[in-house]
Amino acid sequence: MSMSSVRRGRRRLAGAALAVTLCLVLFGCGRTPPEGFWEPTTGDTNGIRTAIAANKGYFRTGLAELAMLMCDSALPGTTAAILRKELVGNPFKQRFRLNALEHWLDTSKYDLAYKFIAGVNLDSLMRVLPSGETTWVLPNSETTCTVTFAETIPGTLRMRACSMTVWLRDSVIIIPPAETLRLPFYSSGMSPADTILEKPIAGAAGDGCVLRKEDGEWKLWKMAGGGRFYAPGPEDAPYILSFIVKSASRTDTIPLRPDTLRFGVQRFYSLAPEENQLLTFSIGDWALVTKVTTNKPDAYDYLYFNGRRYELKDTVKFDSTISPGVYKLSLEHIPVQVLWEVKGKYTATTWGIPIRIVGGAQ
Repeated sequence: MSMSSVRRGRRRLAGAALAVTLCLVLFGCGRTPPEGFWEPTTGDTNGIRTAIAANKGYFRTGLAELAMLMCDSALPGTTAAILRKELVGNPFKQRFRLNALEHWLDTSKYDLAYKFIAGVNLDSLMRVLPSGETTWVLPNSETTCTVTFAETIPGTLRMRACSMTVWLRDSVIIIPPAETLRLPFYSSGMSPADTILEKPIAGAAGDGCVLRKEDGEWKLWKMAGGGRFYAPGPEDAPYILSFIVKSASRTDTIPLRPDTLRFGVQRFYSLAPEENQLLTFSIGDWALVTKVTTNKPDAYDYLYFNGRRYELKDTVKFDSTISPGVYKLSLEHIPVQVLWEVKGKYTATTWGIPIRIVGGAQ
């Protein structure tokens, strides 16, 4: 065979391959789905919504106490020294000491917005929004659905002031050429008080889970390693990098981004007890949170579990009054200025970590 014949044959093969490629591009790549692809139905959309509604208690922020609860009025660390310096150096702000507080959240105004992504083995190949928009997934595969939440949390932080600085006079400050400012001037010491102070809570919460379709029914399968609440928003709130949870039988570091050895916020974990992926404690066990790493060290931290608030130094006990199940253990990181300045807004960040409580010894 001559070299020219070989070249002509190669050109024909290349031309044929190009033609096939063009046909695939024009007719086989996304124009019409191949026969046998699974299309989500209205029943799937409704089933996903129903499963989320049935489990939405898992995704609520854990901040709400059952009542106004006593708290540590001293505040930790160097806070007392910093406050004394503030009182002397900046007398134009009114400060206070508190001995009780309550986060009151208006559950009637929760705005739970979510979107869900269905796919094959957690691959997000089919997107389903509440509007009904869809794409396609592979046939004969396990169908899963990743749900992400964005929730507006309205409420009020109520604090009982046991002592406050008092107004002395208005200070007149003249700014040349013709501007005059009148600023309130407060005492450098505090007087006894019994006053309820309130600051509005307005923040955004985010969380996520994975559903799996079993025998035609959508069921909760995995939960995110932590939900997060930011006030007033992610860009303006302090942030948490990690903290440590100790118990009688384990010590766990909870970072934002987990590695292969640690439980972390940005990963999904199976709810199946036999897979043992959630942090698990026995009734009769306890938990203590330590070494909170943040970008704002001059802040106070509270723990929340099962409707009760704890000081960070307190031990959370899982006693016999608690039923076995999945709960959220939440850590609130709140700048101390929120807890000692009368004016100003509520700012804070909270992580809510899912934990499992089991009966008896592990």
